[in-house]
Amino acid sequence: MEKWTNDTVNRTVMALVQQLTKDWTKTKVHSEILEIFMNMRLETKNEEEYVNLLLTNVAFATESSFALQKIFELILLNKQFPPAEAVQAWLTDAHEKIQQQLPTLRDVYWKHFSNAQGEENIKRKLELSYCPMLLSNRIKTDFIFAFIHEQNQPMMKDFFDADPKAVLEALHHISGFFASMILEGIELI
Repeated sequence: MEKWTNDTVNRTVMALVQQLTKDWTKTKVHSEILEIFMNMRLETKNEEEYVNLLLTNVAFATESSFALQKIFELILLNKQFPPAEAVQAWLTDAHEKIQQQLPTLRDVYWKHFSNAQGEENIKRKLELSYCPMLLSNRIKTDFIFAFIHEQNQPMMKDFFDADPKAVLEALHHISGFFASMILEGIELI
């Protein structure tokens, strides 16, 4: 492997994310996202409940993104491939902790989103934040599990020679970029 520069890291992560998402069709992803939003609408009785559920889901998804980054950072810093079961356990543990902190987190996120003028703008801002966060987290999760997969380890071990911060930053930005590109043109209800 050539020396890892930030450009090399970015190009490699981009190629791997592209490979991971190559079979994802916009139509399928859009319909899955729309189904999530329709189910949220069905779970709530009115617009206020819907906005509250959106806020909770945005807080959970954002904190999950941080947890995924921490899990990947741990893998990179330890320079070892943990078993998939261990990664799943870490993720489950992180989700349980996030769930426990949600009441406090909701307040923090509400302060951020409530600066939008009017209830409709707040709802729209939450929806527009939730969509890419959901998809970006899915990309990050798939990337991490592909990274540690036994079949991929000979190739992925080269990442242990790269700057972990550069790899983490690349995954964060590229997963967000791909999520935005895939979601382009989605029509929310």
